[in-house]
Amino acid sequence: MKPMGTITKYYPFIDDEAQSILNSLMDESSSYYDLVHSLCHVVLESDVPTNLAYIAAVQAWWCRLEDEIGLINQKFKDVPYIVPWGHIHASFERDQIRFHDIVVQAIENLMEESTEDWILTELHLLHAHFHWPAFGDIPSQLEPVEKARELIAKNPLLRCFEAQACFYEGWARRIEGEKEDAVAVFQEGIELAEAYDESIHKCMNLACQGEAFKNISIKKAIDRFEESYQLIRELEVPYLEQEVLHDSGLVFEVAGEYDLAISCYLESAKVYQFDAEGYQLAPIGRVYISLGDGEKALELIDSYTEDSGDLGFLIPYLQKAAALALLNRVDEAEENLAEAYKLVIKSGLDRYLGRFYHVAGLVELAKCDYLSAMDFFEKTWDIFERVGQVHGEQNVALLGLASQEGGSPSLKSMQLNVTCLESECRLLC
Repeated sequence: MKPMGTITKYYPFIDDEAQSILNSLMDESSSYYDLVHSLCHVVLESDVPTNLAYIAAVQAWWCRLEDEIGLINQKFKDVPYIVPWGHIHASFERDQIRFHDIVVQAIENLMEESTEDWILTELHLLHAHFHWPAFGDIPSQLEPVEKARELIAKNPLLRCFEAQACFYEGWARRIEGEKEDAVAVFQEGIELAEAYDESIHKCMNLACQGEAFKNISIKKAIDRFEESYQLIRELEVPYLEQEVLHDSGLVFEVAGEYDLAISCYLESAKVYQFDAEGYQLAPIGRVYISLGDGEKALELIDSYTEDSGDLGFLIPYLQKAAALALLNRVDEAEENLAEAYKLVIKSGLDRYLGRFYHVAGLVELAKCDYLSAMDFFEKTWDIFERVGQVHGEQNVALLGLASQEGGSPSLKSMQLNVTCLESECRLLC
């Protein structure tokens, strides 16, 4: 492989020995992913400069190499700036809740020590990641990004980390509903990543810009995901490929291209199978719910909740309630909805409250209480419009509202009205 900025950006901060090892490994490697495996092997099997071990820990974390992350953390447990990179983050709330406090405390402890600014900059950005995309409020997400930028402003050499800062700021802006601002910040991140040959964060900024465009222009969103996917295929990182495929599925789902959405989700699950709670399979259940196929949705939901042995996660509860409502199994649906509500309140997140209202509307439809259903769908629509996150649920909320205006249709007929409303959904998305 050719030298890449994702690695060479560290050269101003490390000694000649570490640079020589990295140069040799890049010459011998076929891809970035192959390089990271080789680098971890060298760090674990040899005596190497501590800063090289730090770089290996960072790259292993981005590739989500769980075994290597654990072994590096064990070998270098007395190096405080390596410790925060020893905690996996390959899902959303699950890993954030499990490791957030440990990671943040480890980083805060370093503020009292004489740690080099280039390491502190990257650790502040790691802190931001453990607030992303759901844990904590927006100010707490932006605070570590601003700390990183303060260090970058003092030293031009640290500007190589700016593309990563754009990635987190852009995501925070998008969550706040500032779609155009988010697109602009991601574009800055893309251009900075290109300038520094920083492929990982170019890919991440591209994919997140695609997420932001999903609420503005489906065509532009698809273009960004295609570009991101091509880049990540060159890097050969399964975890990141899975992420891009999953998020591409979201775009196709919003566009009403359900076959393409399912295809992306299935390919995502095939590429990278880390999440035992069914992270890759859960969206397919949502697609079947959007299509009104409760039987297929329930079969899928049961398969991944049985595999994990744990239904104590919010999304499976909501999806199972929705699938049961479609099958007119109202009592069971309400039981799952009640369990979901406890977790919605615990999360404190509007977007989960919006999903809860959507499913509650489906349950009310199954009970033929159309006025209550309409009220829940209106609440769903208001929340998703406010927080700037359009997923398949917002399409269903629109279908629910449109159906209620026309009288009291059956639940099945409401679900079958997808085609006639797709053009309006695309305008809104």
